[in-house]
Amino acid sequence: MIKTIFFDLGNVLIHVDKERAIWEIAKLPGLNLNTVKQIAESNLEKEFEKGYFSADEYIDKLQREYGILINVTLDHLIDIWQQPFEIIPEVWELIPVLKKQARLVLLSNTNDLHIRAVRKKYSILDELDNLVLSYEVGSCKPEEQIYREALKIEDSLPEESIFIDDLHENVVAARLIGIRSHQFQHVEGLRTFLQESGFSLI
Repeated sequence: MIKTIFFDLGNVLIHVDKERAIWEIAKLPGLNLNTVKQIAESNLEKEFEKGYFSADEYIDKLQREYGILINVTLDHLIDIWQQPFEIIPEVWELIPVLKKQARLVLLSNTNDLHIRAVRKKYSILDELDNLVLSYEVGSCKPEEQIYREALKIEDSLPEESIFIDDLHENVVAARLIGIRSHQFQHVEGLRTFLQESGFSLI
């Protein structure tokens, strides 16, 4: 029997137009598109996602390492990052139904800045039973550690859990430790997967 459903955030529960945020940040004084793209792919970004430093420390590191964002506040960046996030209504319609049948838990590679932006725009995260966030547990998908930590936090065995993510490598990693998993591509496929996993969607 499945007692825990782990959901990814980006492009599963909310659509993320990352390019939109990159273009908006690139408009800030002293920045350009190439620099912002470089930051997005940098080790600094990956370390922020693993919680090696706070949001304020992240901005300080950007200032020192790239010589930018000196006059930009954390609130300003949070406002920018609200723009690319849009809920996927067809998925959220399933949440109240599923919540009666299992614990619903977010399992996301993210950072403090993005979570603050989502919370400022929507109250949707409050509808879930728990959040397992990469920057809080110090590990990112597809690393085995983050799945093990999520199972431990929820006191859920792999065979008692299912996992939904849009990225193939994350789904494969979850399957390797025995979690039944689904690569999200469209709501119809998700509904079929959930029904095959024993859930009623009525």
